[in-house]
Amino acid sequence: MEIWQPTTVLKSEYTHRMHFKEILRHNEYLKITLEDNHGNEVDVIYDDPDKVCPLEYFVWSFRHNTECGSIHLPRPEIDKTNKKIDEKSAYFCKMRNSNYIKQFDSNPIANRELFPEVEHHLYITGDEIFEVISNYEPRFVAREK
Repeated sequence: MEIWQPTTVLKSEYTHRMHFKEILRHNEYLKITLEDNHGNEVDVIYDDPDKVCPLEYFVWSFRHNTECGSIHLPRPEIDKTNKKIDEKSAYFCKMRNSNYIKQFDSNPIANRELFPEVEHHLYITGDEIFEVISNYEPRFVAREK
């Protein structure tokens, strides 16, 4: 897993100090709202503004798990030498060599050969994980309290 910190608004040294406030699957977007223990919020919005997703949906796939259903995922360690990581802020992850993405290899429309930039994004809280497969990065809309 690779640490991914596109925003530093959520204040949480550990992922268990934030939670999913709302997850919305709409016909035009997928929105994940996360909140920290201080009331700061971030909307993660997959809405494919450049129309790059090869499917009729805005992401290739998504799934939700509890911590019990996600024991197959290792917990990442923050590299303390990486100056790009704000250690007082929450982070997300990108899964490298993802088995979830490999499930698309035989799909003639959406696969790694046609879309080598496809990524597996993980949003991990203390007791839940939300995973998204997408060939573009989402927008992040932050609201500080």
